[in-house]
Amino acid sequence: MTRRGRPSYQPTDKDRRVVEMMAGWAMAEERIAKVIGVDPKTLRKHFAQELEVGHAKLEAQLAQNLLRIAQGHDRQSLIATIFALKTRFGWVEQPPPPREEAPGKKEAMLEAAHRAMTGSSKFAPQRPPPLYRRQSEEGLN
Repeated sequence: MTRRGRPSYQPTDKDRRVVEMMAGWAMAEERIAKVIGVDPKTLRKHFAQELEVGHAKLEAQLAQNLLRIAQGHDRQSLIATIFALKTRFGWVEQPPPPREEAPGKKEAMLEAAHRAMTGSSKFAPQRPPPLYRRQSEEGLN
């Protein structure tokens, strides 16, 4: 019985080197598949190891370059250091605490009216002074 359809793909050593090299250059898998002449699914099936190694080599080169730049003493070094701390070590910028908004005109007028009613305003009516007793009067009762 003969098999129908297209014969299965057999990767060559040259294809493996090309895939690893292109993955190391951060090429998209679709473009790598087009160069090799296979479908992207076939590429992922037969060249998973090469794609992984190529990406790992690229990441190592970028990290090495980033750390070299971060060891400088200029603005570019500061940016590289901050980027490395955020991406590799999970640092995050904390948003500033929320500011209290100033009340609008209506709220300010209502607050002033409330202060006037409760007597905590300079425009509030004067409270009568408290009644004081002399100590000598207290003793008489």
